[in-house]
Amino acid sequence: MKSLHKLGRKKYILLGLALLLVCTLSSAAVTSMLTVKNESFSGIRIYLSPSNQSANEYASGDTTEMEQCDKIAAAAAQELERYGFTVAVGESGASIESRCVESDAFGADMHVPIHTNAYDGEYTGGTRIYVYSANELTAAEYMLDEVGLISPGEDDKVEYMPSLYEVNMPAAETVYVECKFHDTVDGAEWIINNTDKIGKAVAKGIYDYYSSKEEYQ
Repeated sequence: MKSLHKLGRKKYILLGLALLLVCTLSSAAVTSMLTVKNESFSGIRIYLSPSNQSANEYASGDTTEMEQCDKIAAAAAQELERYGFTVAVGESGASIESRCVESDAFGADMHVPIHTNAYDGEYTGGTRIYVYSANELTAAEYMLDEVGLISPGEDDKVEYMPSLYEVNMPAAETVYVECKFHDTVDGAEWIINNTDKIGKAVAKGIYDYYSSKEEYQ
């Protein structure tokens, strides 16, 4: 009986090792597929331009739009690089004029200003995506699908805003993101607690857009 018990234990150990090997191989296969897919994005250049508006104070948290958007951009950059994109992030506090020049010199395929919004201290709002024309509409809709999905507030929309300097000036396709409203306590606290999540949503919107293009499938 004792030897049979030992044999049973040995079988379970061998079965466990076999399952572990299968899981390891499956994980390696998924990682390998992701790496191959990411390589197709390496030639795509994304320029992230976080808000430089240090005077825009949040309704809560003793912080500013610039500080929080720097965090969102850092999270987005990390995620985009994981997907395989080539990424540049505008220097904190730099002027939007210098950002546009830098974006063009970088050879950006997409220019992404990242801001948080404000209105009257009561309006909860939602996500706004601003574009120059219908040429950027598809990219904006992919972005809205991701950022709007996680953001409180139901008033999500894409709007044409060619008068905005950072929509008008960059040579690249521009998708300007306004993430939630920071002039309400609830909105400010949500942004502060979710900068990483917002950044990843921005990156996912960009990833989804380029993944939808036939040449990257």
